[in-house]
Amino acid sequence: MKKQPKVLVISRDSWNDTNNSGNTLSNLFQNWDAENIANIYCRDEIPNNKICSNYFKISESLLLKKLLRKTPVAGIKVQKQEAVLATSEVKDEQNEKKIYDFFRKNRFHIFLWGRELLWKMVNWKSKELKDFIKDFNPDVIYSPSYDSFYMHDILKFVQKESGVKVVYFHCDDLVTYRQYSWSPLYWVNRFVLRKHMDKSIQLAAKNYCIIDEQSRVYKKIYNLDFDILYKTGDFTNFPQTHSPNVPLKLIYTGNIIYGRIHSLFSIADALKMINSDGIKAKLYLYTANEITPEVKHRLESSGSVEIMGKVPYSQIPGILNDGDILVHVESFEKQQMLATSLSFSTKIVDYLEAGKPIFAMGWKEAASIKYLHDNDIGVTANNNQEVQDKLKDLIDHTESLNDKGLKAWSFGKEKHNKKDVLKNFEDNLEALKKE
Repeated sequence: MKKQPKVLVISRDSWNDTNNSGNTLSNLFQNWDAENIANIYCRDEIPNNKICSNYFKISESLLLKKLLRKTPVAGIKVQKQEAVLATSEVKDEQNEKKIYDFFRKNRFHIFLWGRELLWKMVNWKSKELKDFIKDFNPDVIYSPSYDSFYMHDILKFVQKESGVKVVYFHCDDLVTYRQYSWSPLYWVNRFVLRKHMDKSIQLAAKNYCIIDEQSRVYKKIYNLDFDILYKTGDFTNFPQTHSPNVPLKLIYTGNIIYGRIHSLFSIADALKMINSDGIKAKLYLYTANEITPEVKHRLESSGSVEIMGKVPYSQIPGILNDGDILVHVESFEKQQMLATSLSFSTKIVDYLEAGKPIFAMGWKEAASIKYLHDNDIGVTANNNQEVQDKLKDLIDHTESLNDKGLKAWSFGKEKHNKKDVLKNFEDNLEALKKE
């Protein structure tokens, strides 16, 4: 049995299976042994996964404490904790989550640049960090790409300290200028980000994209190879089917920010019309995002939406299996439309794995919508009238639901089968180790 390469993962968030970034990491490294993987991350969050147990944390709270001379270093080694977490750690995580939720909803450039200034002012390149890299002695570095400038600085520093090859994974479009904003500050930020991205992409020995269209665009810009690295699923056996629920259960799992809530409003309105002569279907909304009283009232006034809130990721497969139609939405706000034109929602793979028909609403050029439409693995709607017509047709013909689900699952088995995708990924990392 060949020895796995030792991979040092760099991430902005903690490796936590309850968020998208952490779930993607666990999906990719699910076959790794704990002694062969380590993680440097940059949030006051508590890691939560079954793969990695060796961490180094550099957080903004530590940077501030170092700036104020309340602590000598801005980074500390963190061991995976099986015991009950200390109250102070939980409080730190909760406080930071509130701060980042605010910044995510209010992306004022003065805040973003203030954070970047903090990372520039405080020396995070500590002996402790250097010792962590040296002691782990990685064979390969793996990192997603980020829109935070300091993450590019960390990548360059870790690569220089370790002297090993970098694998760089692109989930969102952080390169092109095909964006929408009237703010000069936005374009200054985008220009600086592009310069960082140029350097990090050239630094990497292997660049991956999450979807074909992104790979095509990036290849044209950089004249480099950008391979596809799909999120994977277990497509060994088609999930056991059940008779349609009465009323039908439409399931949405994911974010409602970045304008997606307005698409969900459209689906709620369509269901209200469809259910006008009796409840035929209801939408069950699972999200970790805050739901304001106004949004709650707007959804529930349709009489066709149940707000379920946040659930552990481990419960999602069961929730999807119990549903009849799985819902995906993208925004119609111009800024978000262009921002997501090369982004792929990883929950679509969870939907394919569930073997259920997929109903999606969004701009026809959004990568996720285009992926479903072009591969004929989902019913897609691009405006309010299409939502009402196509959703009604889907709900009125329950006899076709299993066939549509099987078609989606079969496509997933061909493109997203973890056995094939992960073997190729692991072989590529092994090859980089040997170079």
